[in-house]
Amino acid sequence: MKNPSIGIANSVSANFDFDPLDTIKFAKQANFDVIQIYLNQHILDDEKLLAKIQKHQNAFKKVYYHAEGFFNKDFPNGEYYQKLIHFLKNIENSIYILHFDEKIDIDKLFKLTDDLSADGIKIFIENYFQKSSKAASEKNIKKYTALFTLVNTVENIIFPVLDIPRLFHKKLRLKKTDALEWCYQLLNFFGNRNIPILLHLIDSKDRDQSRTSFCAVGEGYIPYQEIFDFIKKTKPPISDIILEFEDKINPVASRSFIQEQLLGE
Repeated sequence: MKNPSIGIANSVSANFDFDPLDTIKFAKQANFDVIQIYLNQHILDDEKLLAKIQKHQNAFKKVYYHAEGFFNKDFPNGEYYQKLIHFLKNIENSIYILHFDEKIDIDKLFKLTDDLSADGIKIFIENYFQKSSKAASEKNIKKYTALFTLVNTVENIIFPVLDIPRLFHKKLRLKKTDALEWCYQLLNFFGNRNIPILLHLIDSKDRDQSRTSFCAVGEGYIPYQEIFDFIKKTKPPISDIILEFEDKINPVASRSFIQEQLLGE
């Protein structure tokens, strides 16, 4: 497994209204070479801000742009999508992330993927849960993997974002052992198909994952040591790791833990 880069999302600038420029400044100061920027409607409407973001693009190995909305038929319709694509088409090797929509008919996803991939922009689909029950959560995960089985038959057209903390959230009603098993299954699923995975990580002292309980990766209730040991053993392709904290202290401490326990640096 090639060592992935560790980066931060602009959630770390929560105290500055999630200002992407503040995130960019911090990422440079703290030597994070990958970042993720959430492009809401307000940012897309601000051409001057977009120009400033684009100016810093080449300062990083990679910039992931997280789009608003879900991977469904409604996403390509409307002004937001048009502005998003207009911005991303001016960026070389551009990427955007969308949340998985568990409500969509799986049979309609192939055409949707075909339509969206025609723009020539790499698409990452993040695991996301809207319903709150064990049965619904497990059905969601099976549908999520079915999407990749359906679409990536010949080549990798879409790519996964595995938000590991989301699997352990209280609302999914999964026991810790069940959540860990699903995490292993997802890592194996993508690893066996050689589909690179983007990891989203935080840690927390409680299963509600309230912002006040956030802590550095390895210091909370999520069993990262077991997960990292599994990754080192099975070697699924990890493209990058994005830390989605809402502060600037936990990302630095988390990076040290990840480098030591997962990457052996």
